[in-house]
Amino acid sequence: VNNYRYYPYIRRECPTPEPEPTPTPTPTPTPTPTPTPTPTPTPTPTPAPPPADGPVEIRGEVVNLTGTQEEDLVWNAYNFAGFWYDPDYDLEMENLRIRAGALNDFTEDRMIDEGDLTYTTHPVFHEYELHENENLTVESDNDDGDTGYWIEGWMAKEYVAIDGRADKLCTRRVEFENDDKKTLATGEEWDLGGGFSLTADKINLEGDTVWFSLCKDGKELDYEVVSTNGTQQDRVYTYTSDIGGEDDIPVFSCYVDAIFRGPASNIVQVMYVFLIDNEVIEIKTGDTYGIMEVMTVSGSEVTLRNDEDTIDLDTDTMEQIMGDMYFVTADDSSAIRFYPMAEYSEPGVYEVRGTVVEPDAANPSSGADHVWDYSNFAGFWYGLDDDLATETLTINGSATGFPSDRVLDEGTVMYETYPVYQEYELHTDLGLTVESGHPGGDCGYYLEGFMADEYVAIDNNADKLCRLLVEFEDDDRKTLATGEKWYLGGGFTLVPNQIDLESGRVWFSLAKDGKELDNEVISCGSGNPQDRVYTYNADLGGEEDIPVFSCYLDAIFRGTDSNVVQVMYVFLIDDAVSTIDTGDEFGSMEVVTASSAGITLINDETIDLDSGTTERIMGDMYFRVADNDTVRFYPFVERTIRGTVPASEEPEEEPEEEESVSDADGDGVPNLWDQEPDTPRGYWVNPEGIGRKWGDMDGDDKLTSADALALLQAAAGKIGL
Repeated sequence: VNNYRYYPYIRRECPTPEPEPTPTPTPTPTPTPTPTPTPTPTPTPTPAPPPADGPVEIRGEVVNLTGTQEEDLVWNAYNFAGFWYDPDYDLEMENLRIRAGALNDFTEDRMIDEGDLTYTTHPVFHEYELHENENLTVESDNDDGDTGYWIEGWMAKEYVAIDGRADKLCTRRVEFENDDKKTLATGEEWDLGGGFSLTADKINLEGDTVWFSLCKDGKELDYEVVSTNGTQQDRVYTYTSDIGGEDDIPVFSCYVDAIFRGPASNIVQVMYVFLIDNEVIEIKTGDTYGIMEVMTVSGSEVTLRNDEDTIDLDTDTMEQIMGDMYFVTADDSSAIRFYPMAEYSEPGVYEVRGTVVEPDAANPSSGADHVWDYSNFAGFWYGLDDDLATETLTINGSATGFPSDRVLDEGTVMYETYPVYQEYELHTDLGLTVESGHPGGDCGYYLEGFMADEYVAIDNNADKLCRLLVEFEDDDRKTLATGEKWYLGGGFTLVPNQIDLESGRVWFSLAKDGKELDNEVISCGSGNPQDRVYTYNADLGGEEDIPVFSCYLDAIFRGTDSNVVQVMYVFLIDDAVSTIDTGDEFGSMEVVTASSAGITLINDETIDLDSGTTERIMGDMYFRVADNDTVRFYPFVERTIRGTVPASEEPEEEPEEEESVSDADGDGVPNLWDQEPDTPRGYWVNPEGIGRKWGDMDGDDKLTSADALALLQAAAGKIGL
């Protein structure tokens, strides 16, 4: 492949301060004062809707094909962060492949023909945390099913392959790490997700027993009494079920760590919780997913191919492969530049990782620098259409002592970024400009990736950054009726106060946080297209006349009850500027160079790559280190999709006779005991697993006046707890 650059990606939902503006796809109206009937109701200004989460995208390597495709194009977990990967044991299984010669001419042949795209996956064995840490087992009659289970990546999502079968998949709902704990009071119902719940119906301190009830959708699946008075193995509760034609599959398991008395009820603490869904996805030969068809299925592997469908990698397109996996192609006719991507929208925390590094002594390049940029770190910003990238993260290989020394000393990690020019869509498509007094500022702006986020570098200053809030593509449109308030994000709103059909003019008002920033009358009746451009400039970060907002007045027309305006090429940056100065610190990194040309940061403190740890670099960037004697790690960016709770829902009141145990920081210590967020896990529980009574300040297992005095002194700030 000549000059190829490629990556797949996955989209994942992320929180935004305010709802993203939604381009309104409408028929293009005639841009004249002539009334055009349309069933547009009269809108009224309404309060801003609650924040909405947008998709998270994770890409793979980028292909930049300018000649004949002479070799297979392959994506796996090492160059596609959407595919499942286990760094502890270096496990991966998904593979996406375009056959060599499928793409031969970027000007004439952009088609992936039938049979040229193949996807394969298979299960890999994964040990239960319970067995790995305690050498205990769950109940199972299947081979190795008592010590572990099988994981399988399927369409860039993680599943459990029941009994190791590649063609029978379940969603993994819960898996506790070795330091996770959950406390439950008598009668308290724990929502496990997927409709499952666990209730400690009865906790008997004298008999050291717990009566558990496991339910799904309100229907009891299992009822079990677990004892803490026997062997460690007796503390393991397992619920098995016949699912997907397979017998005795472990669906739920947990380990009873301790039971103790609370102020109003007894309490149980569980660890090593594991849960899979009991609904099975069965994959069969001939099944179709998107444009892919299942060609072969066995217990060990699944293969899909585009057997009857082609994929057109036309410019500026997003073509579905299967499920939430797509190919995204650049708006560039001079090359076939594209990548695969996956899209995620479920609430949760997602890792967007970079290439895995294993600087083993046996590796001949172990002393070389380790470098991540857009091509091998999907978290870094990348502009596909113009092949733009700015960020680089480097570990100085010659200054590190891998594999014997796991510490990255001060000055061995460097991050660099700089701005790149990006033409406005308005200028690219229509040859029109925004208002700007800066050279080139009327035709374009400068983008800069910083700490794996996208910013605008105002007036090409790398050290003065603003958030890019809105940028319409060439086919995006938004219609607004007279007086309608459009929430643009970041506190900005746009309102067409008046729309005059006779003169072809619109009176716009731009505001932020309810305060008007600008108002302007824009005309579409003068015959000069440039007059249709509305620009709002402001002095930002010591720079004058920076274009903050711009749009193009496409048309005005009459609705059913009010006049309507349609705008295109909307562009908006935040007017809050982040100024970066030498000496500023971000996580473990310090700014050593900050100029208009670029920014350089170097670690001013050590970063310990100890096994099984996650070490923060800066912002939401981290190193993830394998829990293994082998030094293996990768950088990643953390993206969060928030769950939503309807505003009308009121929290249920707790029963007066029961104490519902809350554990805000998830360390296994109830809030009533947890005096600070860094209290060690297991605090207030002795080595035998017996908990201290609430209020028993001196640990004598009695509630006395001495305990009351200690509590009063603590409340008054006289003593600490």
